[in-house]
Amino acid sequence: MDLLVWPEWPPRFSALLQVGLALILTALAGEACRRARLPSVSGYAAAGLLLGPLLLGWFDASELASYRSVLDLCLALLLFELGMRLDVRWFSANPWLLATSLAEIALSFVLTFAALQAIDGDTLLALAIAAIAVGTSPVVVMRVVAEQHASGQVTDRLLALCALNAAASVVLLKLVMGGLHGVHGGGIIALLHPLYLLAGSVVGGALIAAAYAGLRKIVGPASEQGPAATIALMLVVVAMLHALRLPLALAPLIGGALVKWFDPRPHQWPAQFGSVGSTLVIVAFILAGAAADLNHLALGAGLALVAIAARAFGKLAGALAFGARSGLDRSKSLALGVALMPLSVLALVQTEDVHQVFPEFGERLQSVVLAMTAVLGALGAIATRWALLRSRESRAGDR
Repeated sequence: MDLLVWPEWPPRFSALLQVGLALILTALAGEACRRARLPSVSGYAAAGLLLGPLLLGWFDASELASYRSVLDLCLALLLFELGMRLDVRWFSANPWLLATSLAEIALSFVLTFAALQAIDGDTLLALAIAAIAVGTSPVVVMRVVAEQHASGQVTDRLLALCALNAAASVVLLKLVMGGLHGVHGGGIIALLHPLYLLAGSVVGGALIAAAYAGLRKIVGPASEQGPAATIALMLVVVAMLHALRLPLALAPLIGGALVKWFDPRPHQWPAQFGSVGSTLVIVAFILAGAAADLNHLALGAGLALVAIAARAFGKLAGALAFGARSGLDRSKSLALGVALMPLSVLALVQTEDVHQVFPEFGERLQSVVLAMTAVLGALGAIATRWALLRSRESRAGDR
């Protein structure tokens, strides 16, 4: 009798079983948070941590590297959508809004750097953490805004400042990496590399905008083929950015902003992206949790708490500084500052990029950033939801 036709005992399952179970458990955690009147992404973040090395050990840092393309695709789609919501003309009409953004970026960077420098004394490490701390998680902010069906003054400013924060964080970190090249390499590399990254991202953004405009003339975004065409475009973008070693976050964001610039009408984001986007976000948080090692978290916890406090103070102070001049009362300005708290997947991707080029420095950076995202991935989403409710811009109860 040929025993090969019968299943083995005990049965051996492929990795798909573990991935499927992880998706189910993470989705259930998100649903549990939703029913508890908390953001779903807080559940995703908590489940990602529990499924990773922190507890169950289903996933580890190797998964983050193996499935990096999934994270990159998720970020590219969300940043492109965020860019299409950013009307640069608004800053000309209301320059105090730009002043608010510059203030909270500058204060969060300077205060985080100063606090870490005073405690640790490692200038380059403090600069790198401060650069990452400038950012606000587009993944978390956009999911909370969508879940709350939020709209209004605070929501519009939140999305605009989130876009600028992400761009500023990427640029600042690349400048810090230029400094690292100067320490470990030559001065010419330290100068040319950041210039290449910035110029390449601007050109890449222009090409993305042109390609999307061309696709939209052939395939309507709301048609059945619309989501497939946009996802395919972002896959090509991710592959090209990897090949050219350009930062993932800038080009899609610039591309979306250029689309909005040349066509200021509201752009209809395909409704079919709802399920696809949700699945990608869940996967992103699973992979983010895979990077959280207990030793790493314990090693960077002290500096992370200091950075979180300094960053929070900077963003709140920046939002309050020019809030009244930009058209917000004090209560809504405070809500805007609180809403900027999330830090998650983009920060981890930035840290991984540094680690690939400078492994030893990247290890120290990862320990702090992982601890920051472990706190601000879940609690930051709760802060954003509270801010939208506080400003009375959440419409979740109306649906």
